[in-house]
Amino acid sequence: MTTTRFAPQGFTLAGVTTVPTAGGPLKVMVLRMKAASLTDYRLTTHDRQGPQLGLNADALDLKGAVTLYLTKFSGCIEGILCLTFTPDTLPVPPVVPPFVYMTRVSAEQALVTSDLIVADGLRLQAGAGAMDTTGGG
Repeated sequence: MTTTRFAPQGFTLAGVTTVPTAGGPLKVMVLRMKAASLTDYRLTTHDRQGPQLGLNADALDLKGAVTLYLTKFSGCIEGILCLTFTPDTLPVPPVVPPFVYMTRVSAEQALVTSDLIVADGLRLQAGAGAMDTTGGG
């Protein structure tokens, strides 16, 4: 997953846990927030059993109880200080970062939960073909 701008509200680094996957248990970081806005959101699957799938949105707003489960998280705090975190390289939780937004974010996500997800300009892609869910083709 990549996004050019990640602006969380009420962000807390909740710690590390394990989530079940088809490939076995996966160690992940848990990030919680009240809401988050993402600009130029791009998600690409890494499923080896089928075609590569992509989900793109001009803007993606997550609202309510938002929880991100990530194996890797990189970005630049307010475009200045660039950092990378993994479940093994985290500060002692819980941490409430003082930043307002991050740029050039790249993450490997295992799971995202949210009460509400609103997307603007949502496009789905499978392999070389694409399906535009906005009705444009």
